[in-house]
Amino acid sequence: MPGFEPRDLLRFQFVGDPQLSPDGTRLAWVHTVIDARENVYRSRIFTGTVAGAGSAAGTPGAPGGPGALGGPGGQPKPFTAGPSDRSPRWSPDGRLLAFLRTTPGDGAEGRTQIWVMPADGGEARPVTFIREAPGEIAWAPDSRRLAFVARVGPEGLRPARGAGREDGPGRDGPHNDGPQQDGSDLDALDRRYNADVRHIRRIWYRQDGLGYLGDRRAHVFVVDVAAALEVDDPERLPLPAQVTGGDYDHHSPAWSPDGRCLAVAAVREPGAEFADYGDIWVFTVDGSEPPRKITRSLGPARSPAWSPDGRQVAYLGDDRPVDWYSNTCLWVAAADGSGEPRCLTAGFDRSFANEAVLDMKMAGGDGRPVWSPDGRYLYAAASLDGQVHLFRVEVAGGGVQQLTRGERVIFDWSVLPGCGLAAVAAASPDSPNDIYLARLPGPGETPPADGVPLTRLTRANRDLLAQRQVSMPEKFQFRAQGGPLVDGWVIRPVDFDPARRYPAVLQIHGGPMAMYTGAFFFEFQLLASAGIAVIYTNPRGSQGYGQDFCAGIRGNWGANDYADLMAGVDAALARFPWIDPERLGVAGGSYGGYMTAWITGHTDRFKAACVMRAVTNCYSFFGTSDGGYRWDRIWGAGQPPWENPEDYLRQSPISYVGRVRTPTLVIHSEEDHRCLIEQGEQWYVALRRQGVEAEFLRFPGETHELSRSGKPWHRVHRLRAIVNWFIRWLEPEGQQPYPVPAGAGARP
Repeated sequence: MPGFEPRDLLRFQFVGDPQLSPDGTRLAWVHTVIDARENVYRSRIFTGTVAGAGSAAGTPGAPGGPGALGGPGGQPKPFTAGPSDRSPRWSPDGRLLAFLRTTPGDGAEGRTQIWVMPADGGEARPVTFIREAPGEIAWAPDSRRLAFVARVGPEGLRPARGAGREDGPGRDGPHNDGPQQDGSDLDALDRRYNADVRHIRRIWYRQDGLGYLGDRRAHVFVVDVAAALEVDDPERLPLPAQVTGGDYDHHSPAWSPDGRCLAVAAVREPGAEFADYGDIWVFTVDGSEPPRKITRSLGPARSPAWSPDGRQVAYLGDDRPVDWYSNTCLWVAAADGSGEPRCLTAGFDRSFANEAVLDMKMAGGDGRPVWSPDGRYLYAAASLDGQVHLFRVEVAGGGVQQLTRGERVIFDWSVLPGCGLAAVAAASPDSPNDIYLARLPGPGETPPADGVPLTRLTRANRDLLAQRQVSMPEKFQFRAQGGPLVDGWVIRPVDFDPARRYPAVLQIHGGPMAMYTGAFFFEFQLLASAGIAVIYTNPRGSQGYGQDFCAGIRGNWGANDYADLMAGVDAALARFPWIDPERLGVAGGSYGGYMTAWITGHTDRFKAACVMRAVTNCYSFFGTSDGGYRWDRIWGAGQPPWENPEDYLRQSPISYVGRVRTPTLVIHSEEDHRCLIEQGEQWYVALRRQGVEAEFLRFPGETHELSRSGKPWHRVHRLRAIVNWFIRWLEPEGQQPYPVPAGAGARP
C-alpha cells in the first residue's frame, strides 16, 4: 500500500467543534473540506441524533448509555448549506442553532454575520448585518439574545449597507483631472491618495492573522435574536447594543444565570498594551452598574464560566510564577469581586490548556470550563505527557480526576454534566480528526482506571486512510546528562525493511511552550512516505510535563533544550540502529525554526536543514514581532535589548551563523506578524554571503499559520518543498519524488 503524497492534503476532511444540544439528544459539529479548484476551505454544520442519549438514557448509571450517531435517515446530515459556516451554538431551550457564516462576494453579502436556524431545520436567517466580523458568540439563558465580540473603531458598529462601495485609494486607477481650480479638489485628492498611510500610535498595532489593527478594539455586543427574526429585510436589522467600552480589548463573553450580566476577559488598566496579565470583569448588560473586576491582575485570565447559582466565576489562567513558562490553572473567583480568587489545580503540575502541536486541525471551540448543575465539579481539558484529555475537578477541594485516557489529543469538546455526556473532537495516531461520545461518571463515582469509554461517531477520512499506509509513531524516553526524563517518538519509513539503513529528520516543535504528541501529523507521514524516518521529542521548554520542566530554558535558550535534542538523537540512534547517523536532517518552525538555526550553528552532524518561520535574531525580533516588545523576560531578564544586548545576542542564532555549513531551506510567510519575514531574510542572506547552499521560499499573503491554515495549494507547495529538500541532501542518488510543475513557485 502506498504512503501519502503532498496533494493528499486536498483530499482530507476535517471535523471539529462538536456541540451537544441541551437535552443531549443531538450533536452539531463543523465539517470542512478543501475546494482545490478555488483554493479555499468549505465548511458546513452537520448534525445527527445521539442514539440512546437524553436526560434519561444519558443519566449516569442508566443502562446502555449513548451509542451511534444518526439522523432522520439513519446517518448524520448537513444542517447548513455553507459555503463557510462554523461555530454552531444551541440555544438553551434547544429550539435554535446559531452559527457564523461567511458568504462570498465583494459587498455586504461577502461579510461574516451571525445566522440562526430552527433546530428542526428550515430557513437560516441572519440576525446581524454589520461591517465588522462577529465572533465568540454566546447565547443568553433566555434564548432570546446572543452576545458576541467584534473589533470596532471609536464609532462602534457600522451597518453593512453599501459595504461593497468602500473604495480604497486608487481603486479605479490613476486619474488625470487636469489643473485643480480650488483647495477642495486638492483636499479630495489628498484624501484619496493618502488613505493608505498608517499613522501608528500604539505599540500593539498589528497581530498575526488579523493584520494592522488601526484604532479598532474588541468589544462585546448583544443582539436581540427574537426581534431580529421579526425583520424580513436584513438591511433593516437594527445594530446590536454595545456592552463594553473604552480603549481596551474584551473577549470570551459569558452570561450570568439570571441573564443580567456578562463576564469577559480584558485588561482595563492604563498601559494595557504592556500588561503581562489579564482580568475577568463583570458588566451589566443594560449598563446600570459600573464594570467590576473580580480578579487581581496577577497573570493572564480568560475563558470565564458562571457557576449555576451565579455566585462564582471559574476561569483559566495563571499568576506568572515563572513568567510565560507557567502552567495554565483552573481558578474560581467570587462574582461580586469579594475575597481572593482560588486556584483549584495548584497541586496538579500540568497545564489546563491544549498545548499540542497539530497540523490537521480545523474549526475550534472556546475551551472554557463547564460547571456541573450542582456546582460540585468543573470540567476542562489539560495537557499531560504528550496527550490532551478531559478532567473533572472538585470545586471544594480541588481534587483532579482524569476522565479520558489513551494516545490521543482532544482539541475540541462539549460537556453536558446534567445528561452525563461529553462529545470530543480528537486526533489519534491513525486519524487526524474524528468525533467521539462518552458517558461521564456520576457525582461521587470514580472514573475508570483506563478512562471512560469513547464511542467513535465519525470516520471522516476512512476512505483516504484505507488507501494509504500510516506509519505509527514509536515512543521512547531518554535524558541528557543531569537532565529530566524526556519523551521522544520515531516514525519509521513506510514499507520498512529492517535490512536497510534509512535517513532521518529531527523535527522540533514551536512555542517553545507547546508539545508534540503521538497523534497523526501529516508532515511527518509525508517524510515517512518518502523513505525518511522522523525523530521528534519534547525537550525542556515544552509544556505538558510540569512547570519546572517548561521553565528549564528560561532566559537561556539554546542550552538545556539543545542538550535534550542532541540526547534525543543519540537515544534514537541507539534504540533504532537502522537509522543512518551519516544521513540526518533537522527541521522546525517558529521556535522550532530557531532551534534548527541554532543547531546548525553549533554542530555539523546534520546534512540538511529546513528553517521555517523562525526567530533568528532576538534583538530585532523585540521590535518587529507583533508582541516581541513583551519578550524581555524571555531573553533579557526583564530588560530590553538596548539595556542588555549581551543576553539577546548570546541567545540569537544569527550570532553563530558564521559557523554554519549545513545546506538550508528557509521558508517564511510575507504576512507573518509573529516572526517577521526579516528574520528569515537575515538567515538566508547570511548563509549565501558565506557560500552556504541555501534556498528561500517566500509565501505571499500567508501568516505564521501557513502550515496549519494557509491557502491549500500553498500548503501543498510547502510540504512538497520540504520532502524534496531532504531527499536531495539525504538521498543524493535518489530522484526527487514530487517534481514542481513548470511555473509553480518560479516567479521572481
